[in-house]
Amino acid sequence: MKTVESLENNTKTKGWYVTVVVFFSAFLFYVLAALPIFIQRGLPFFYYGDYNVQQIPFYIVAHRAVRSGSLLWNWNIDLGGTMLGDFAFYLMGSPFFWLSTLFPESAIPYLMPFLMALKYATAAACAYVYIRRYVHKYTYAMIGAYLYAFSGFNACNIVFNHFTEAVAFFPLFLLAFEELMKVDDGKEVYSFKLSGLPFVRFAFMTALMSVINYYFFFGQVVFMAIYFFIRYAFNNKLKTTLMMLFRAISAGAVGILVASFFLLQAFAGLKGNTRLNNFVLGYDMLVYPSEKMLWDIVKSVSMLPDIIGKGTLFYTGTVKNASLAAYIPLFGISGVIAYFLLNKKKKNWEKTLIVACAVIAAIPVFNAAFSMFNSSYYARWFYMPILIMCLMTAQVAERGKSPQLKKGTVVTVILFLFFVLVYYLPSKNDDGETVFFNMTENTEIFLRDVIGTAILCFVLLMIVFVVPKKFKKEKDLAGRRVSWRDRVVLVVVMLSCIASTFVPIKNGSSIISDRGKKMWQEQMLFNKVTVDMSDFCRGEVDSTSTNYDMVWGIPSIHCFLSTVPSEIFDFLYGTAAIKRTVETTIPVNRCGARAILSARYYMENAEISKNRIFNNDEGTEGYEFLENTNGFDVFENKNFIPMGFVYDNYITESEWEDLNAADHDYDLSRVLILSDEDADKYGDKIAMTEITAEDITNDELSYSRFKEECKKRRQTSCTSFDHDTHGFTAQTSMLSDDTLVFFSVPCTEGFVCSVDGKDTELIKADYGLMAIPVSAGVHEIKVTYIPEGFKLGLIFSIVGITVLGAYLFITLKYIKKK
Repeated sequence: MKTVESLENNTKTKGWYVTVVVFFSAFLFYVLAALPIFIQRGLPFFYYGDYNVQQIPFYIVAHRAVRSGSLLWNWNIDLGGTMLGDFAFYLMGSPFFWLSTLFPESAIPYLMPFLMALKYATAAACAYVYIRRYVHKYTYAMIGAYLYAFSGFNACNIVFNHFTEAVAFFPLFLLAFEELMKVDDGKEVYSFKLSGLPFVRFAFMTALMSVINYYFFFGQVVFMAIYFFIRYAFNNKLKTTLMMLFRAISAGAVGILVASFFLLQAFAGLKGNTRLNNFVLGYDMLVYPSEKMLWDIVKSVSMLPDIIGKGTLFYTGTVKNASLAAYIPLFGISGVIAYFLLNKKKKNWEKTLIVACAVIAAIPVFNAAFSMFNSSYYARWFYMPILIMCLMTAQVAERGKSPQLKKGTVVTVILFLFFVLVYYLPSKNDDGETVFFNMTENTEIFLRDVIGTAILCFVLLMIVFVVPKKFKKEKDLAGRRVSWRDRVVLVVVMLSCIASTFVPIKNGSSIISDRGKKMWQEQMLFNKVTVDMSDFCRGEVDSTSTNYDMVWGIPSIHCFLSTVPSEIFDFLYGTAAIKRTVETTIPVNRCGARAILSARYYMENAEISKNRIFNNDEGTEGYEFLENTNGFDVFENKNFIPMGFVYDNYITESEWEDLNAADHDYDLSRVLILSDEDADKYGDKIAMTEITAEDITNDELSYSRFKEECKKRRQTSCTSFDHDTHGFTAQTSMLSDDTLVFFSVPCTEGFVCSVDGKDTELIKADYGLMAIPVSAGVHEIKVTYIPEGFKLGLIFSIVGITVLGAYLFITLKYIKKK
């Protein structure tokens, strides 16, 4: 600590040294926060929810793909998907993921908590660089940096491992924006002048942030627009403001150009996703569905955070995955209140910005602007005002035991006690009886939050009211006098950050038992189910083991991933009336859908699952027990149809839509669904009979006839099917007539087809999958994948890099000349 204090007062010491100290100390603090869990449960680190069934499987699958060079199409993601399109939101733009590729795949589960520690360390270091400009002492810049990195928002979102990247680098993005604005801020602009290095830095940071996570980047652009108008537009003349805006847009556009190779492929994979079409409308734009919501928002700044999916006080299903958390360790909102009191008569951009953010948070349509006006409630933009709140807190703390901080502390403690009091309020149970201590869900988690917050409130009271304003002073290594109070506050903040992160980690880890952890690592990580994959086929696991087969390397029709190709959504809804949101789950009674998707195996967890429907002979018809392996009962589908088969009949989409698709699962084995346009185009050219909704209604398939249809399809399936990241090659069976060969592969943009070396059109069949017209005989089909946006994105990126490079060259030449 003595070295750090000497840095603080020694003007000759370079600030980067303290930045390094902040980085490594923050890394250590996160490890210390998680250390009790490591000791109790051992490594690999086991948490709950999406962390276990998304974050780690995604890292492993993406790591495997990168190390093997399979960077285009991945056959083990749902029905197949593009690596960038499917994983851009999660990890493909993350520098921390790419760092993990330096290690072997077996190390990934062990690395995950240490990668998170690196993200926390990066967040602290970047926040330090930003906040240092606004405070006088290094100590309080460090305090603000720790508060930001270890805020309740980050702790709440440990389960969403990929959120923290955007949080970590945001302070540098905002700093780059401020530096660019400084070129004109407060000055009369008479003519255009070179923006210099600030232009290059902002363009670079724009490119970096857009690649790290496009969803968070959109919210950052919205926040910066608000920030610009509050801090700069209202304080400058119109001409100056327009020039500043021009610089920001120009640098941002160049940054987007640089990132285009990544972004265009990512957006192509996202295009058509049904979640993008759910806009907030009507009364939902003005008021939240529950009056509890506003109280929950206030609670989020007053107490240690709830964890995702396990809310406590004022909890509603609306906030289940919302990331509603804004608590600042130790201080809560005491520093923010004190800052308002200290500057109550001053015009101040920090105050205006926080008030604007509070209003935005309270009005649904404004809040939804950060998520492209999505109807689902998200508070995933809170980390940005949290940075400003930490800045305000650092500035206030630097003033010592001010009356304003005392008042802010009292208000913060009273708010916390109010929420504790709410817990004690009487209420009615389901039987109409008056009961106490029944105001929360997940009471055990709430009580841990209460105890943790209470301890932090007590420590805050001691710091503000008891610790002397002036300690004994000593000389540092530079011979300057320093106060021990600064050291005490810094140490207390460090310990508070560790404690406020430990509680959410403990809450999440406590949800699943030690046995659950043991089975998770034994069944998913250390061992795997092995089945005959000599011919391409797909499997499926039960709901207790979601995405396990992804790690095992078995293509699956059960996948928990939000950003799959839109054609999968279209196929499921159009063909089978299954509305997909974040997970592909086909109802257990749909043997027809399973047959045409080449689903061969169902793996039921005999060790964990309490609802073993296949074991109880209640599973999908046609599945028979094969073996038990790795704790899973493996069932084989006797109606399995290999890839690339031919139908005798087709039906138009307009006719199919006259039926209730859910009631005609068997019929998927006897009809290919074509768009009306393609039916008109190919109907006379293929030896397939068109049937109508009436035909199907009047000739319902029995299970025995369904089996016969599957057998017929199986007899026409391709004799070979070889696939890799570039697409697939298949050889058809001997076909007696001109027809369409169906492949259960998403018919996305980027696939091109040739039959016997001749370019052939791909047809979108069954609303989203692939059919290929072929003539009679045996043919070689080659389908090649080049991601949509690959070529255009490459061109744009080259243009962007060229423009930015030329600008940098001119800037450096100008600087040298000056």
